[in-house]
Amino acid sequence: MLRLFFGLFIVLAIGMVAALEVVDRTFTALLDGTLQTYNRDAMRGPAYSLVQQLQPLDEAGREQQLQVLKPHYGLQLQLVQREALALSEREKTLLDEGQLVIRDKYTQFISVIDNGPQLLSIKLPEEPNMNAFYLIAAYTMLGVLLGIVLFFWVRPHWRDLEKLRLAAQRFGDNDLSSRIQLSKRSNIRDLAGHFNQMAARIEGLIANQRELTNAVSHELRTPITRLSFELDQLKQLSDPQAKRELIADMYADLGELEEMVSELLTYASLERNATVVNRENIQALSWLDSVVGSVALEAEAAGVVLSIRACEVESICIEPRFMARAVINLLRNAIRYADQRVEVSLVLGEQGYEVLVNDDGPGVPLDGREKIFEPFARLDASRDRRTGGFGLGLALVRRVSQGHGGKVEVGDSPWGGASFRMTWAAAD
Repeated sequence: MLRLFFGLFIVLAIGMVAALEVVDRTFTALLDGTLQTYNRDAMRGPAYSLVQQLQPLDEAGREQQLQVLKPHYGLQLQLVQREALALSEREKTLLDEGQLVIRDKYTQFISVIDNGPQLLSIKLPEEPNMNAFYLIAAYTMLGVLLGIVLFFWVRPHWRDLEKLRLAAQRFGDNDLSSRIQLSKRSNIRDLAGHFNQMAARIEGLIANQRELTNAVSHELRTPITRLSFELDQLKQLSDPQAKRELIADMYADLGELEEMVSELLTYASLERNATVVNRENIQALSWLDSVVGSVALEAEAAGVVLSIRACEVESICIEPRFMARAVINLLRNAIRYADQRVEVSLVLGEQGYEVLVNDDGPGVPLDGREKIFEPFARLDASRDRRTGGFGLGLALVRRVSQGHGGKVEVGDSPWGGASFRMTWAAAD
C-alpha cells in the first residue's frame, strides 16, 4: 500500500503544481486586457486627485507636495522623467490619450501631469514577504491535507486489490475454488467478476480434464486387455479357421479403439473451444437424407425401421460436419435401444431449428436424463454398456448443440421409448 500511496501522492503533487502554474499563466494571458481595465479604473480616481494637486506647481513644489501627500495615500508616489522610463509605443499612445500606463503585474501606474516631461509614478504597497519558515509550513500543511484526502481515497482501492491478489495467489496455489466477493460500491467489482468467471471456467476445464483422463484410462483398458488376451490365444492356436476368426475379433477391437479415440478427440476439441463453429446455409432435406443414409445399414442390421417423419424447412444454418456427427450419434443411440422403429424430423419451432429423434425402446428413466449427456456416463438399467458405445456420443451431441447456441434434452416418445430433442437458434 505504501508504494501505491506514495506513488500517487508524488504524481498528484507534481501534477497539481504544474496544473496551477499552467492555469495561472493561461488565464493571466487571456484576461490581461480585462485586468488592465479593472486596475486602471480602480486607480483612476486617486491618480486624478494627485494630478490635480500637482499641476499648478513647479517641479520643486511638486516634490514638496508629494512628501506631504505620501502619508495620507499609503502609496509609493514619485516624480519621474519621461525619457527615463523607456516607454513603448503603446504606452506613449496611452499617455497621450490621458490614460494610465500599468506595469509590474498591475502594481505600478504612470500618469501624465501636464504636457511636460515629468510624469507621476504610483506604486501599490509591497505585499508582505513571507519568510522561508512560513513558506515551508504552508506547503507542508498543503501536502499533509492532500495526503490525508489521498489516503482515504486509496485505502478502499488497495483493500479490494489486496483481496484480489490473495484470491489469485490461492488460485495459483491450486485452490481452484478460490473466489472474491466485493461490495457493490467497489470500483474493481467488474474486474473481480471477470476473475471469478475465469476461475470458474478454469476449474470446470480442469475437472473435466481429470474426469476425461480417468474415464479414458478405464475405457481403454477393456479393449487393450482383450487384445492382449487374443494375442496370447493366437500363439496357441493351430487351426487356420480359428486364427482367422480371432484376427477378425482383434480388428474389431482395434476399430473400437480407433472409434473411441476419434470421438474423444472431437469431444476434447469442442470442450476447450479449440474448434471454431463456422455455420453455413445448406439444403435441409438433402443434408438430412445423407445423415440418415449414413446409418441406414446399421438400422437394417439391427432390424429397425429408420425413417424421416418430417422435414419442414428448406434450408438450415449449421456447421455441417459437427451437426451431422451429432445427429448420427442420436440416430445410432436410438437404433441401439429401439425395438422396431426410429423416426427423425427437422422443423423450425419457436426456439429455432429442432431435430427430434424418437424410438420405441425402453426409454430413459427420469433420474438419468441429465446424466446420459455427461462423458463416459451410462445408465444401470436397460441402456447400459451391454448395448455397446463409449458414453461419448451423447456428450458430443450436447457440445455440438451448445456450440450452435442451443441445447439437447430427452423425454418420452409417443411409443413409450426415448425422444431426443436438439434445438439451436437460427443465425441472424
